[in-house]
Amino acid sequence: RELWLSQQDELPRARKGMERKPLRLERTKGSEILFGIGPCSLALSQARRDLFRLFLKQSSSRRPVMSEFVLQATARGVPVLHVQRRELDELCRGQVHQGVCLEATPLRFKSLEDAETPGLGGEASGNRQVIWLVLEQIQDPMNLGALLRSAYFLGVDRVVTSHRNSCPLTPTVSKASAGAMEVFDVYSTDDLQSFLKAKTAEGWEVVGTVSKPEDVEDVPVVSCLEFQWDKPLIVVIGSEGEGLSLETQLLCHRMLAIPPGRALQPGIDSLNVSVATGILLHSICSQKRRHGD
Repeated sequence: RELWLSQQDELPRARKGMERKPLRLERTKGSEILFGIGPCSLALSQARRDLFRLFLKQSSSRRPVMSEFVLQATARGVPVLHVQRRELDELCRGQVHQGVCLEATPLRFKSLEDAETPGLGGEASGNRQVIWLVLEQIQDPMNLGALLRSAYFLGVDRVVTSHRNSCPLTPTVSKASAGAMEVFDVYSTDDLQSFLKAKTAEGWEVVGTVSKPEDVEDVPVVSCLEFQWDKPLIVVIGSEGEGLSLETQLLCHRMLAIPPGRALQPGIDSLNVSVATGILLHSICSQKRRHGD
């Protein structure tokens, strides 16, 4: 009986030892793990990051997109490792990786001094149809990614974020942007109000955004459907919960509002910040395209 009991005690431990543990991959110091087809493919093609290793799911090696990844990595001299799905899950902490992860150095915000360099965005040549998107304390990486995707798609020339209380440029942001973060420079400022004052002095128009026009004082509110612009423009978007700070509101020449299509019930009387920004930018940037024609 004692022998039988001792054997039963050993069986679970033996079974546990037979289970393959996830591969513990030593990360390169200072690196991060990009995940998803769009971010990884664009990071490989853009050469804006230092790249260390590409991880592909073993069973998906016959897919054409994975063959393309191997070609891209080989061209860049990046080692390719074929690993199991659970190892990819561990690398990106359970995010949706689509069978691919890439170890790389992080992307950082650029300084505004770089943005002022002549030839970037056309503003130095007196272009009246330049538009910059300014983000004040956007904290959700999914929202930031969606904002970057819309800004890139719709033709915004520059995106500037406030440095304080804002989301950094993480792999989650890149995935939410469908990889737009890998090709679109994002700038940051420590003093948003001084930046807006300086741009106003240079002749730019600064417009804010508001979901409830009745909450705004001392700044004219106009529907985005009626808004027209004929000088370099900055559109300022506020944080998810609080919107624009009062200090920033008072630096705006006008506030833009999206008119609802029906009488709204309390609690669902506003839009997600990235959705609202997409609507506003489409309305504004469509004027830019018409004038370009």
